Amino acid sequence: MNSIKSILLFALISVVFSCKTEEKSKLEFIESHIESRKKAPFSDAVEVNGLLFLTGQIGKDHISGKIVEGGIKAETFQVLNNIKDVLEINGSDMSHVVKCTVILSDINDFQEMNTVYRTFFMDNKPARTTFAADLVPGAKIEIEVVAAKK
Repeated sequence: MNSIKSILLFALISVVFSCKTEEKSKLEFIESHIESRKKAPFSDAVEVNGLLFLTGQIGKDHISGKIVEGGIKAETFQVLNNIKDVLEINGSDMSHVVKCTVILSDINDFQEMNTVYRTFFMDNKPARTTFAADLVPGAKIEIEVVAAKK
């Protein structure tokens, strides 16, 4: 009788284990809340297992459809507000950001960007990578983030 109990217990453990290991990650592609971006060939964010991976944002005012004027500080402020909006719409906020990638069109803008950046991350310090590269024409900065949902 003990061997039958052992076999049944082993079978039950095997079923439970296989259900957990074969469970797939929940993956959701999130359409933009901005009407003009709904037909873009990318998602504003992708959610997987409670993490939000946001598309990079530039300093575009989504109401006017234009990059804000005023240089790197104004663009950085706009970028981070765009990110804040996407996070809030999707159940997160700036305090839940765990990783930022900052791309500057000119690495010499680092200090001015960082001045504005710090005001958005006063309570947390996400991991960050910063580098310079060619961006969409006219953009001085692009930032993408990964954030946990609340």
